[in-house]
Amino acid sequence: MPTIETLFLLVLSILAMESADSIRSLYRHFLAGITEKSLNAFYYVCSYAKADYSKFMNTTAGIALKLIPEKLRLQPVFLCIDDTMVSKFGKKFEDVSKLFDHAAHNGSNYLNGHCFVSVMLCVPVWNKSKIHYLSVPLGYRMWQKKESKLELAASMIRQVMPQFRDRKNVIILCDSWYVKRTSFLLWTNMKTLTL
Repeated sequence: MPTIETLFLLVLSILAMESADSIRSLYRHFLAGITEKSLNAFYYVCSYAKADYSKFMNTTAGIALKLIPEKLRLQPVFLCIDDTMVSKFGKKFEDVSKLFDHAAHNGSNYLNGHCFVSVMLCVPVWNKSKIHYLSVPLGYRMWQKKESKLELAASMIRQVMPQFRDRKNVIILCDSWYVKRTSFLLWTNMKTLTL
């Protein structure tokens, strides 16, 4: 039970903050105000909890798709894929590596840190009689050099695609370098995808 509660609070904080810069940031700006659990409890559950995190993505996607009003069912939904770098000032972090960052403003195009690949779902809802897209984060995975960032993104998309079997208009949004790779074709094996 404590593990489930800790994971629930972590997911709640990501949804409330609409970002996940770091566990420390989520704790400092949200979690510390709603729970007496320590920061280490959240680090521990992310590192050692025996939980299938992939089911969170499918459950979250299913709930988000139910938010779409009946009159907007034919509107497209968007799966957004992106990678984000988080710099670390130190070398004693697990899986920290030297990363190329074309947008770095530190005098070099490289930084020490972690790279995360994320998938977000955008669903249409009404907002003051206009269509507005609600962004719902589905999953984040840290790149660890065992597989490419493209393979990470593809595995997350494959995991969540069963939730879209009844949808006719699913559009993937991503940086151009994702589609330049030949293995991107592995993603397009479902008729519901539009590029």
